Amino acid sequence: MAKYVSFYVGNVRKLGVVEGDHVYEIRDFGKEEPKGSAYKLGEIVFDIPIQPSAIICTLVNTPRVVGVSTKEEAREMIKSPKFFLKLPTVAIAHKQPILSPEDAIRPEVEIGIIIKTKMKDVPRRNIKDYILGYTVFNDITYPPGTKEDFFYAMRRDPADGVIKKTLYRGTHFRNKVRDTFAPMGPYIVTEEEIGDVNSLRMRSYYNNELIQDGYSSEFIFSIEEILEELSKIVTIPPLSVVSTGSVGYTKAQDASEFHLKPIENALMVAEVEKIGRLENPIKIYKFSLK
Repeated sequence: MAKYVSFYVGNVRKLGVVEGDHVYEIRDFGKEEPKGSAYKLGEIVFDIPIQPSAIICTLVNTPRVVGVSTKEEAREMIKSPKFFLKLPTVAIAHKQPILSPEDAIRPEVEIGIIIKTKMKDVPRRNIKDYILGYTVFNDITYPPGTKEDFFYAMRRDPADGVIKKTLYRGTHFRNKVRDTFAPMGPYIVTEEEIGDVNSLRMRSYYNNELIQDGYSSEFIFSIEEILEELSKIVTIPPLSVVSTGSVGYTKAQDASEFHLKPIENALMVAEVEKIGRLENPIKIYKFSLK
């Protein structure tokens, strides 16, 4: 059982294990070893829990995000877990600012799975052997960016066999892959510390208002199913972060359309029961080539 943290003392990055309101230095996560110097938890500067080798995100993994009421219906519509990538360089730590466009932003509270060793073709029964622990992940999204990646192409319509002009959604790039759009932390928490990771409450807040409220038990595809499918497709490198997908919004029927107005210094919070509370202030980013 353990709760790990990465942090700074001066300009020196350290790894630690959390016990009560103190952090004790260690040399590596997941290993039994003597503990070093102690620091008060409230006085440290947090870093991202790991320097991720990859950030692999799961899309539309709860019925409310799909827009239906049951897992069975959602699973029939989705068929299999869907994935996209974020650059590791866009990750930020607890308390660091999110750089938001002026017009819109959206939180997506998720569970980040920290992979400890290389994974390829791993069966579901062995998945837990490859997991170091879990962290809070906020899949920050810029909803208007989705439309910028729409495109038309001449394609054959399977319904009538006619080649016609067809609209495609395109990739999740301008809406998802932006600097600071992958907050994670503050901790890595082992499963022994959590218990059943597939039954945790997940919430997000913005400017003190509850935005999302749901449970990991809503996942269409469990953590084991996500990793099994992903490891069939690609070798997952060690120290990757794989996210689980998010829960729905308290005031939106269509999750894809939901967005918030950026407010300078407003606090965005992603919280997962037994894993942690991730807080990041908003800084409005005004793009200009002048």
